[in-house]
Parts: sequence; C-alpha cells; structure tokens
Amino acid sequence: MDKFDLIKKSFKAKPTEKVAYAVWKHFPEFDKSPESLFEAQMSFQNKFDSDILKISVSGRAFASDFGTEVGGYDPVSGSRIGVKYPIETLEDWWNVKKIDVTKGEFGKQINAMKLIHREVEGKIPTMMTVFSPLMVASEIDRNVVSHYRKDPHSVGEQFKIIITAMTEFTNASLDAGADGIFLATQHFNDRLTDEERMELEFRPLKSLIKKTLNKNNFVVLHLHGDKPDYKLATKLPIDAINWHDQQTTPSLSEAREIFKGGLLGGLNTESWKDISNPIDVSSLITSVYESFEGSGLIISPGCVIPQFVNDSIIEAAVTTIKNLKK
Repeated sequence: MDKFDLIKKSFKAKPTEKVAYAVWKHFPEFDKSPESLFEAQMSFQNKFDSDILKISVSGRAFASDFGTEVGGYDPVSGSRIGVKYPIETLEDWWNVKKIDVTKGEFGKQINAMKLIHREVEGKIPTMMTVFSPLMVASEIDRNVVSHYRKDPHSVGEQFKIIITAMTEFTNASLDAGADGIFLATQHFNDRLTDEERMELEFRPLKSLIKKTLNKNNFVVLHLHGDKPDYKLATKLPIDAINWHDQQTTPSLSEAREIFKGGLLGGLNTESWKDISNPIDVSSLITSVYESFEGSGLIISPGCVIPQFVNDSIIEAAVTTIKNLKK
C-alpha cells in the first residue's frame, strides 16, 4: 500500500495494512527562503519518512505581508515572533489593503511548494499550511475580537480582504502542486461567542474550502487550543481533523464517535520536554494506540513538535509507530 492509498483510506476511516503517521516541526532560519525551507523539509522527510508531508511555513509569513514586523523565533515552537503590528486602533483597519499572494512572504511559500512538489510528486501526499483568515487577522491586530465587537460592520468589511488573500493563496498552493491543505485555526472555541464563531470562522473557512478544493484534494483542519467546538468543525467539508487530543476534549475515541473522517493526533509532544529515554516515548505511544477504538487514526502531533525535542526521540516515536500491530 503506497502512501496515497494509505492516507486516502485513513481519511475515510477504512481499515489499513499499517498505522499511518506524520511528524512535523518548524525550521527556524531555514524558513526564510524557499530554497532553504525545501532543503530542511526534505531532510526531515527523508529522515522520518512521514506518510503525509506538511509544509511548515514561517509562522508569521501571512501577517508580514499585511504589515506585521517580525523578529526572531519562539524558542519552543520555532515560529517567528511578531514585534510590531499594523493595527493598534479600530480605525487602523481601514489601512488593510489587497495584496498579491504571488509576491512577498506569500510568494515564498508558494515557491517552496513548487520545489517540494518537483521532488516528491507521486511519492507522498503534501499539504500546504494555510491559516484561517481570522488567525491571520489576529496576527496583524492583537485585539481583533474586541475591535470586531465594537464595530462588526467596518472590521467585517475589511476582513473580507484577508479572506480573499487566503483563498487566493490556497488556490496558488494547489496550482503549485499541493495535494491538500492543513487549515489551521486558533479561534474555533469559546474565545468567540457562538454567533461570532459562525461569522468569523465557520463561514469564511467553508467559503475558502468550497472555492478552492476539488475532489482530488483534501483538507486537514487543525483546531488549536482548549475545548474546540468539535461538533461544529465536523460540519465543514473536511477530510480530517487535528487537535490537542492528549490535552483537551474530545479524546480520540470520543472523536471517532463524532466524526467519520480521519483523525490526526496521539502524540503529546509538548510533554516530551523532560523525556530523555526513548523507551518512555514508546510506552506513551503504545498506550494511546491500544486505548483507541476504531480506524482512521493517523498518529501525529496535536500541534507542532517543539524545538526541544531532539531527533533521537522523534526517531524512537517513528520506530514505535512502525511496529504497532494492526
């Protein structure tokens, strides 16, 4: 069974010959250019042989083209840090302008996708990381929710510019060779009211997916943070969901009862900071897998593998997964 068949069956929660898995992390400094990101991604993939390859874009890539100034890297996540934001007041929202996603940081990610596609076409499914429009908005305006509550019409109108940009970027990424997208959101939870969650998250995400993906593509939805609105998320036209399953609700087995697509999770990599013995990681993974009831599980991090996790621990995790019995 090749990787495409394995992932396709996993997304449909059908039995597979082996346990699918994917590991990913950020690549500080390497993510500053398409060429170096390509080299880092391929080195990581060649070392750990994931069944699906997530493109790890620079953490503030989308916000920087809208005016956010970025500094160094978060030492834990490996994501770029914002140091100055273009929107400080409600009135600043009127300064948000349409951008060309083929240029700037957006364009760099697309070029990296092209390089990766040329290398792995037909060998492994790839998914470009795409941030939800609201996630991008929160990285150019740290008070986006409160500003929206003060003036939903004005912010909502300008927010459409970001929705358009992320839709165009998704289309460009698929044209560049991505097989699917890893659609990440940070607000699909009680940070928003039910009405706001529909207006700022659900409808923009549904629109983006409907306008970009076809039957040959796939969507993995990432729900960042505690207690995501999982049932609402399952109403989106998606193929799989990734969330912090080892840290919040629902559990993998609970999720299997709610959603009939693929489930990405099982690795609580944030908890690996104090682990030095690979056997301990192996025991954790085996325990999670044996307690899961059902099919369609793609073992992966709940978010991103922290920078403090060294390659020997990742290798131990991968070896354990490969030896799990179906």
